[in-house]
Amino acid sequence: MKKLLSIFVLFYSALTFSAVPELPFPSGSCSGILSLTEPELSSNDSRTFDGDANLTLIFDFDAGQAYGVFLLYDDFDGDSERFAQWSLDQDASGTSLTIERDELMPASFIATLSIDFPIDDSTPNLVNLQPTGNVFQEYTVKFRLLPTGGGSMYIIQGINNAEHGFCAAL
Repeated sequence: MKKLLSIFVLFYSALTFSAVPELPFPSGSCSGILSLTEPELSSNDSRTFDGDANLTLIFDFDAGQAYGVFLLYDDFDGDSERFAQWSLDQDASGTSLTIERDELMPASFIATLSIDFPIDDSTPNLVNLQPTGNVFQEYTVKFRLLPTGGGSMYIIQGINNAEHGFCAAL
């Protein structure tokens, strides 16, 4: 009986130490960047855009808000210069950010937010695009947030998009 009890205790102890802990929900804020190497915006007309793009962002977990700016760079003439920029949301007041536990990956979270992308007819070739106040279409995106560094940084992986990046605590 003692051997059976000892085996049970050892087995239970191994399971206890191998389990991934359930982390508390993210709090505070973080800022980061996502590289958009093949932005959806430029795929329609490669004659007007041949550069790179990125999204800088801030997540305010406590207020449930996200802020960000898209930057497109054109390299048509060999000079990488800003081609267009706009806010994540078109009034620059922030967009709603929801966080939930990730059921597929222990100790990670799913973030959902809406972002604004230009409608080609109203902003031809993105020329003279203003940072805010444009006629845009709203898209919902989901990201996996994987905490690293004791929760001081998050690796960001796109779920319904191919983007990835990081977000470090403020």
